[in-house]
Amino acid sequence: MDFKSRFNQKYKDTPNVFGSSPMPVLEQALKYISVGTALDLGVGNGRNTLYLLSKSFEVTGVDMSEEGINLLKDRVPEGAKLKLIVSNVLDFETDEKFDLVCAIGLLHFLSIGDIDRLIVSMKKLTKDGGINVIAARMNQNLRQDLPHIFKSNELKELYTEEGWEIKEYQEMDRRNSRVASLIAQKNLD
Repeated sequence: MDFKSRFNQKYKDTPNVFGSSPMPVLEQALKYISVGTALDLGVGNGRNTLYLLSKSFEVTGVDMSEEGINLLKDRVPEGAKLKLIVSNVLDFETDEKFDLVCAIGLLHFLSIGDIDRLIVSMKKLTKDGGINVIAARMNQNLRQDLPHIFKSNELKELYTEEGWEIKEYQEMDRRNSRVASLIAQKNLD
């Protein structure tokens, strides 16, 4: 079963599979940017997007799972500024730039080449002074089928070039997994 089919089934079987609380790294990120536009890559059923909407962000969410997107649509408060797109994140294109771009729980489902492509895209889609927020697994799942597992400091190394400042980086145990998380800010020109 491919990841798209797996997540569609997962959301059908357990609509709130990931809970309703945002990932802590996203909550931490709002110390650096408190309002604006956000792009949530791999939005899923929307726990992180709902948090951003509650903090008055305008959010664009992208995910290949129609089931996840539909669950999120049912949970969005009336009047929320939200645009949802059913698409592979690697195929998503826009001329818009965002204050916050996040990929939480997504990168470990991609090959290293696709991770590199997505990080380049995330950086281009970020406004000057904006931030990127990422959380990715550092150990295999029970099925042993994740294409990429991050090594210690590997995620951090993706943001060491000039033009970006790493605000926070952590490697921590979370439930049954080890997770690397990063908050990086694009320098003002």
